[in-house]
Amino acid sequence: MQFVGHVAELVRYPVKSMQGERLERVEVTAAGLDGDRTWAVRDTETGRIASAKQPRPWRALLDCGATVGDDGGVVTLPDGTALRGDDPQLSVTLGGLVDRPVELARASTSNLGTYDSEWPDIDGLVLNGEHELPMAMSTEAARFVDLAALHLMTTATLAHLRQLAPDATVDARRFRPNILIDTGDAGEGFLEDAWVGATVRIGQTLELTGVGPTPRCVMTTVEQPGLGRAPSVLRAMAEHNRRPFAGLGEFACTGVYAEVAVPGVIAPGDEVRVTHSA
Repeated sequence: MQFVGHVAELVRYPVKSMQGERLERVEVTAAGLDGDRTWAVRDTETGRIASAKQPRPWRALLDCGATVGDDGGVVTLPDGTALRGDDPQLSVTLGGLVDRPVELARASTSNLGTYDSEWPDIDGLVLNGEHELPMAMSTEAARFVDLAALHLMTTATLAHLRQLAPDATVDARRFRPNILIDTGDAGEGFLEDAWVGATVRIGQTLELTGVGPTPRCVMTTVEQPGLGRAPSVLRAMAEHNRRPFAGLGEFACTGVYAEVAVPGVIAPGDEVRVTHSA
C-alpha cells in the first residue's frame, strides 16, 4: 500500500447543511462516521429535504451548528441560542430563519426523500439550473448524504485550489469532507481522482473503497460563517478538473466519495495508505 499522508481532521455533520463538529476519535461503520447526517431539516409543505445546495431559501442553515444526540442533539442558532433537537420550539425557530414551514427529520430507509440543488451555467458541464435529486443516490447508507457514505479530501487539493482561485478563501469547510488528509509536500492537486476504484486504508483496520469523484455545485461558493462568497472556486474546478460521473456527463469535481469495506475506529494523526486496483 502506498503511504499518502495522515488524517488531519475528522468532521461529522449531524444535521444536513448545518456546520459540523470536529472529532478526536470516531467509529466508522457501513453507514459512515457515527452520527453523520443522521438528521435533516424537512420542508413540510413540499416534503423535500432542505439543502444549502439550493441557497434560496436554505443558505441560512449554514449559519447554524449541530452536535450529535439521539433526540436530534443540540442545534445552535446564528444568535448563539442552543436548542435541543426534540424541543418543539426548534422547528418554529428554524422556520422563521428560512421563512418556510419545517421540521427536524431523522434518517431512515423509508424517509430519505429528495432535495433541490442549484447548478450554475458553466460551459461544458452537464447540469445547470435547479434540479430535484434523490437523497443517498448511490449508497445503501440510510443517511441524509447526497451520494455516498463518506467524502474524502486532501490538503494538496486545497493548496492547489488556492493557487487557481487566489481571490477566494479556500477552506475545507466549503467542501465539507468527513476526512481531510494531510499529504504534506508530496501530493499534487486533485490526487483523489486516482483513488476511484482504489482501497484507502486509515489507521489499523478501516478500509474504504473510492467510488467516484465528488461533483460540485453552487454550495462551494456561498457565504457561511468566516467565509465570504467565492464564485471563482467553482469556476476554477470547472476549468481545471472536469470529470465524468456515473455516465451522466462531466462535472466540476474535487475530492472523492467512498464506501466502507471494513469498519474501524480512526483518529487524527492516523496514517492513510492507498492501494490501486490492478
